[in-house]
Amino acid sequence: MTRPTLMWLQPGWNLKTTSPATNEDPETGVTLPLRRVKVSGRGLVQAPLWSGFQETTADGGVRDERLCLFSPPCEVLADDEFYSPSGECWQAITDGMPRGIPGQVPEYVAVRVRRAKEKDHAS
Repeated sequence: MTRPTLMWLQPGWNLKTTSPATNEDPETGVTLPLRRVKVSGRGLVQAPLWSGFQETTADGGVRDERLCLFSPPCEVLADDEFYSPSGECWQAITDGMPRGIPGQVPEYVAVRVRRAKEKDHAS
């Protein structure tokens, strides 16, 4: 029996994450600097709350925090960035949590994100 694909996730999403700091140069043993890595996949950001509740930050801005689901499951760290197909940037505010059917390989990762309009790409 084949497992159903995650058709409810939208194609065209990208994750910009940093490579792990444990990368070492095989010849010298020196730890290599962090570098940005792009992971292409499928994603989804939950809809905003319909209650009309908005949290205002100390500088008067409105905070827009939601949950992002991304496949393939990979390591997501706080401050990594998700880009939607339309170019919107969602910045991770927590580390990702692999999710799926218990006892099986994870199918996606769930991450709390905030809207980062200053990092949007033109669509």
